[in-house]
Amino acid sequence: MLHAILAVTILWGLSGILLIAVNLLVIPHLSRGPSGGPTPRVSVVIPARNEEREIGRAVSSHLAQDYSDFEVVVVDDRSTDRTGEILRSLAEGDPRLRIIAGAEPPPGWLGKPHALHRGALAATGDLLLFADADIRYDPRALREAVARLESERADFLSLLPRFEARGFWENVLMPNIPMSFYCGGGFLANMDRVRWMALGGGAGNLIRRRAYEAIGGHEALKDSVVDDVRLAFTVKRAGFRTRAARAEDRVAVRVYRGLAEIVNGFTKNLAYFFGTAAGLLLLPAIALTILVAIVPPAVLAAGLLGAPVSPRDMALAAAGTALAIVARAILAVALRDPLWPCLTHPIMMTVWTAIICRSFYSRLIQRRLTWRGRDFDARGARF
Repeated sequence: MLHAILAVTILWGLSGILLIAVNLLVIPHLSRGPSGGPTPRVSVVIPARNEEREIGRAVSSHLAQDYSDFEVVVVDDRSTDRTGEILRSLAEGDPRLRIIAGAEPPPGWLGKPHALHRGALAATGDLLLFADADIRYDPRALREAVARLESERADFLSLLPRFEARGFWENVLMPNIPMSFYCGGGFLANMDRVRWMALGGGAGNLIRRRAYEAIGGHEALKDSVVDDVRLAFTVKRAGFRTRAARAEDRVAVRVYRGLAEIVNGFTKNLAYFFGTAAGLLLLPAIALTILVAIVPPAVLAAGLLGAPVSPRDMALAAAGTALAIVARAILAVALRDPLWPCLTHPIMMTVWTAIICRSFYSRLIQRRLTWRGRDFDARGARF
């Protein structure tokens, strides 16, 4: 049995390397595409609740765009920290920045979708760029994103950012986010006929207003915990053209700071992703990925410590461990991330397994959804 499991981990590891190579080659770079063409008005819509840590740098980066016609609409969702003060300071003398007051979400709404809904209603652009309040943009990013959308004749474009990390736990755990789409079928998001696969995220969803209104706007996403990802799926399933582009050299974000923030942040939403048809289909693949990450190094360590492991299984365990490290290293080099976290791959997958279990416990047993100081009934929320 052990021999068969280790053999499977070898095949899975090889397929992972192949998928990474395909995704890196097929998903286009934002910065290597067109940078000119039509310049429709763009409204950058940002929801902000207690974002004093990053809101200044994020909004300043949007205001520094070299695009000719845009506005930045920030919904201050009843922040209790210095978010409002920082925004008002930035808005002085710059009419392109508009601050919208948030309101208590009506019954059936979650906080972030409601804030985005209010921002979209106030926006005047033909294109809407939804971005989180901690995302920083290179001055060329908006111009290149619009040019990509127009050249592809697409209705929706998602930007894949650089995930910045500081310290041990951020460097160990956060690489799982880019791994999740580069080591999977991310390239299928750019294929129109594959309606069940799309990529979206808080780093940047650029959408045509007509497509946004056709799907019902954020009213269609009012109970969504992962509204930015669900927006992409909703748009594509409605028959619109969606695209994703690599933007790690144009868009950057430090999602969470430290182990506690990572655990609590992803506990909030992971269980909801698996409540979708696509999520359920991915469960076996994720389980196998966890098996591949943990079993080979565990067998290798056990053998080195004197456990009765056959030489053949030791060789397979060593190969399986090496393949995981090689896959991580290929992606790290491509994304210009540090290499040393590749050696902590088993630790990364072990902790993420615990986060997934904790997320299911929070949703199904505690039936609690807590974020940014607000509590929601988990039974009324979905992916």
